[in-house]
Amino acid sequence: MSPGSGSGSPKKGDEGGRTYQEALDAMLPGVREAMKPAMPEIEPQEELRGNADCGGPDVLDGKDASKVKSTFDVDLTGVASDGRSPEELASGVVSRLTGQGGWQAGQRPDSTPVGKPDGVIKYVDKPGSGTVMVIAYPFKTTSGAVIPKLSAVIETDCLRNPKYMKE
Repeated sequence: MSPGSGSGSPKKGDEGGRTYQEALDAMLPGVREAMKPAMPEIEPQEELRGNADCGGPDVLDGKDASKVKSTFDVDLTGVASDGRSPEELASGVVSRLTGQGGWQAGQRPDSTPVGKPDGVIKYVDKPGSGTVMVIAYPFKTTSGAVIPKLSAVIETDCLRNPKYMKE
């Protein structure tokens, strides 16, 4: 039989709807755009943190790969002469994101990063795509200088994985 002849195993997860990659592709440019004005002279460090299976039945504490959540980090490390507070840095990113349209202030309350009581975490949602955690905190270097750190952790919703094959 030739590929695409209509027989063979159907792909589980191809029943339609947005994929986790489409959601990440929809969120990442907006996050980059919202972070750039905070530290325009700094080149962001970006990293795909990874994907986590979240689809199918929970069999022995495991999920299948029919749906996936993807996590991506965008990090900026400022300079010691930047005197803005973590609240000011994070609020600026949130304001720029929500001003783009399609983004909403998160439903979770602001919090602080673990071990960083002077920092702040704010949440922004893009319905149908995922959530962004905007994290800002002061970082003390070994030389004693205090520099601002600003990060956005993008996490997609649990969405379709087009690569998943039903066994």
